Amino acid sequence: MLLNTYQKAIELFQSGNGYRSASELKEAKITTVQIRELVNKGIVERVSHGHYWLVDEKNGKPKHYQMIEACRVNPRAVICADSACYYHGLIDVETKKLSIATLKTDRSRMQLNFPVCRHYYSDLAFEQDMQEVETPYGVIRVYDVERSVCDAIRFRSDVGEEMLHLIIERFLQRGTDQMDRLLAYADAMRVGRIVRIQLKQIDG
Repeated sequence: MLLNTYQKAIELFQSGNGYRSASELKEAKITTVQIRELVNKGIVERVSHGHYWLVDEKNGKPKHYQMIEACRVNPRAVICADSACYYHGLIDVETKKLSIATLKTDRSRMQLNFPVCRHYYSDLAFEQDMQEVETPYGVIRVYDVERSVCDAIRFRSDVGEEMLHLIIERFLQRGTDQMDRLLAYADAMRVGRIVRIQLKQIDG
């Protein structure tokens, strides 16, 4: 690879805060062969099909990089359940699998460099209580805290009993206003009974 081509590629990544898509690289006249060469030399990481990251050995990846990368790879995906609870501070340790919500009709591939647990939603439920958080690296689409707790209860077999217990316990410490919103959402999603059972088990 010519030096000026290499420098152009690096500058392109830097101007995108480290992330670029294959289409953006090709638009800048960086060829598929040149992209592959950057990956093979360890200068660039292939995040997923058509998405790349400029390796930064000094600073590493940004906070919540898994969420950022999932939302970059699929701009319709939303962080949900236990992963969203981690984002909102209800749990301190990042989940072993990133929980992602997509529409039932969304069949786009999401092969990332970390484990993903994908949940499929109907059109009615998908957009409700979703937040879009702007970061220098891209948008994180995530459900709000009440919906995330409710979804963690719905998907308790994936979340695990110990993790769910911690999520509910931390949520109960936040007060009654959020509890009212949680139950209203649970009732709207027709899972009010199971949510109340789980809350009662923790709250005594």
